[in-house]
Amino acid sequence: MSGAPRLRVGIDATALVARPTGVGNYIARLLEPMVRAHPEAEFVLFSNDAVSFPALSNVRFRSSSPKRRGPYWQNTHLRAMLAEERPDVFWAANGLLPIWQPQGMASVVTVHDLVYKFAPETLPFVSLWGRRIGQRMAVAAADKLVYVSQATADDACAAYGRAADAIIPPLADNSFKRPAASAVTAMCQRLGLPEHYLLTLGTLEPRKNIVALVDAYLNRREAGAALPLLVIAGGKGWLDNDIAARLERGEALGFVRRLGYVDLSDLPALYAGCDAFLMPSLYEGFGMPLLEGQLCGAPVIHGPHASMREAAGGLGVTTPTNVAGIEEMLDALAAGTLALACRLRSDIVNDPKLSSSQLWSLISEAAASRGRRPS
Repeated sequence: MSGAPRLRVGIDATALVARPTGVGNYIARLLEPMVRAHPEAEFVLFSNDAVSFPALSNVRFRSSSPKRRGPYWQNTHLRAMLAEERPDVFWAANGLLPIWQPQGMASVVTVHDLVYKFAPETLPFVSLWGRRIGQRMAVAAADKLVYVSQATADDACAAYGRAADAIIPPLADNSFKRPAASAVTAMCQRLGLPEHYLLTLGTLEPRKNIVALVDAYLNRREAGAALPLLVIAGGKGWLDNDIAARLERGEALGFVRRLGYVDLSDLPALYAGCDAFLMPSLYEGFGMPLLEGQLCGAPVIHGPHASMREAAGGLGVTTPTNVAGIEEMLDALAAGTLALACRLRSDIVNDPKLSSSQLWSLISEAAASRGRRPS
């Protein structure tokens, strides 16, 4: 209706940092096309720090200080900012809502994983209990509920008794495609990598199962297995003392190379150049690097949870997550008997307009359910 106030959408933007990882990438690749497609709406990005997102005309930024994190931030600073701003709809993009919310505010909650249930030992105490309690409450309170994979939807429905309103998987950046051979060569020269290497990528935290991978890999290398260099990319995580010790030992032997956080501009060539991409995670809600690697032409090897099989389109190789099982996989890889394959790019659905349109429909429906319709 002409003259109607614009729909005001709040977003938990704490993961939109300068060096984003999984959740931050998920949010950014959905949010930007949605914001651009709906100039009639206003989007308020709430965070506990500076936000890395384009300064578009229909976007405002609200950050709080001093910096608080997780459920503590959501139930103090975020709660206060929501009470002041009173958006029509709040997208809880990181899966958590404040316990008390402004009356009449609708919510759309995205659940990325149930790591607290499937791998609780990999979380710090506050994160574990924040997720164990807060995520269940957010799912119960949500007007609309999004899961990032069918596997996560199945797991969450069993845990919470609530099915998805939509499944919206992560989107890969458009730069993830098979690069020219010259780009791979240039990347290897710049980063000092050999022609053949194995790659694993992700924040260095226990769920990624780096300790078991490196132990198994070093055991096989010291036993004489003909395996290429193991390259490990990813920023520092949490509960990572054991990981750091294993990496130091591997580097001292000359068998492991640690790259740290790798910029997006280098990732396609890094994926494309590897002999295989390894992701032996104990658990994932989806497993985005598997999709990124396949888009760049890398065969992928992953942990056994259904979410990773889904992310790899059923064409990844499943590995056990214990040291002995990973050793068997590495022996088969060294012998050339592992059935490595990769999906065709044309078989992968990666459409930001379609996915952001799905999310916008949920936001609009949530607003309408509270009596507020988009103008």
